[in-house]
Amino acid sequence: MTVKNNTAIALSAMALLLSLASCGDTQQKPEETTTVVESAAPAPKVSDVEAVVLEFNKALENPTKEVLEKLCSDKMTYGHSSGLVQDKATFIDDVLNGPFDFQSVAGPEQTITLSGNTAVVRNIFLASATKDGEPLEIKIGNMQIYELSQEGEWQLLARQAFKL
Repeated sequence: MTVKNNTAIALSAMALLLSLASCGDTQQKPEETTTVVESAAPAPKVSDVEAVVLEFNKALENPTKEVLEKLCSDKMTYGHSSGLVQDKATFIDDVLNGPFDFQSVAGPEQTITLSGNTAVVRNIFLASATKDGEPLEIKIGNMQIYELSQEGEWQLLARQAFKL
């Protein structure tokens, strides 16, 4: 090959590279976008869960449909130590019209574990009540699962009682 041929090949290669490079410049550039990051909701706190557990216990002592509706998730399952499991509507009806009348409800030995927007509550369910008018003291194990709703309210998702 002669120098003349080498120069011609080199010039042709450079012209090809320049034309390819200029093709890329004619492409449309993506529009600039702005990303808006919403501030995250405050992290769930154990003290908020403690408060809703107390509110739930008070709602058993002085039940109203409105308060129980607010405190219970639409998906709630409520398991009794007898093995009976109720959905939200059946549970609320039972609290309002059933055989038990709670004078006091407490939850000693309570632990609360948070995992994201879910809280697992374990305690001893202590209650003074009447059943069909007869006095009754209740002491059972209790596990409740609360979830933080879209509105930022803790609601009871599941409860399971067990004999000690």
